[in-house]
Amino acid sequence: MCTSTTTAIDNKVSNNDYFKRRVLGFKAEIEFELELKKTNFRFLKGGILLSPRLDGSKNMRNKFAYITIDSLSQNQYSDVYKKISNWNEIKILYYAQLNFENWGEEDYEVKEKKGGQPILKKILVPSYKLYEFDKYSNLFKESSENNFSNILKIGTKRTKKSSKFHLRKREHFDYFKNYNLETLKNIYAERYFLDKKKNEGVIVNTIDLDGFITEKNQTFIIEIKEKTPIKPKADKDINNSQLWSYGWDTRRILWYTEVQKQTSFEILYIVRQIKNREDRKFIQWDAISLNDFLKGVSWSNSTGGGGGGDTLTVPYNHFSHLDNLLLKKKK
Repeated sequence: MCTSTTTAIDNKVSNNDYFKRRVLGFKAEIEFELELKKTNFRFLKGGILLSPRLDGSKNMRNKFAYITIDSLSQNQYSDVYKKISNWNEIKILYYAQLNFENWGEEDYEVKEKKGGQPILKKILVPSYKLYEFDKYSNLFKESSENNFSNILKIGTKRTKKSSKFHLRKREHFDYFKNYNLETLKNIYAERYFLDKKKNEGVIVNTIDLDGFITEKNQTFIIEIKEKTPIKPKADKDINNSQLWSYGWDTRRILWYTEVQKQTSFEILYIVRQIKNREDRKFIQWDAISLNDFLKGVSWSNSTGGGGGGDTLTVPYNHFSHLDNLLLKKKK
């Protein structure tokens, strides 16, 4: 992750860059999965969609490969894949089942310091079994080649080496010590395939789904973020929640609107509310459906998001506590 992630600055937070935000982003997803264990809902990892970059020709349109990387049996994802496969722009669907034992090692080129010369380090190579999902039989079939590179063939050949960025301080990863080894191996494996393997020889666009939650015959796609509400600058108004709001990146709103239309899965936006972006003290879980977000969104203006993109906002009081939203969805 260090070597493939740029250092674009977030002006809203000191000592921060895109890499740091990306690392911290895992915390909300891990904590949400732990929180969900208190309910009747079950968590499934979201998949990643890979597509070639459009070349500008008149007839070229998006086409996607879909892949999930997890340690669960592939059959636990059957119902999700049946609906995802109905999206006609998704041409191939794979599932990589991780084995947490028998991982190997390989050399990997890194820069230990900014501006430093590349050196070789040993990194772990995940053990996995690859399955392809057949759209017609709605069954997973074990891949005869068991080669992740087959998924990357949807991209275009890279003509020059991808940029290498320097390693970051180990303190960025300290919070990972709070989680078990299997959780960390899941995270590592996904980054190995989608940062390391992807950058070896192809140019491909990637966009993800954060996850699914299921209960009986209901399944929802979820987007998970860690945020503090946007509050007024005036001290006299800062504790008035009626004046607060939450933002959602316009790029992600458009993406999830299309996903909801194509798959018929309802989208839920889950926020791990924190006190501020410095000490990140946990407050509570807030949630809203995409449909309800769109009913209250401020279309006439947008704010600058932490990643440099535009953000559309909805009043904070339109959100529910996560427990209340899940209880409502169960009905």
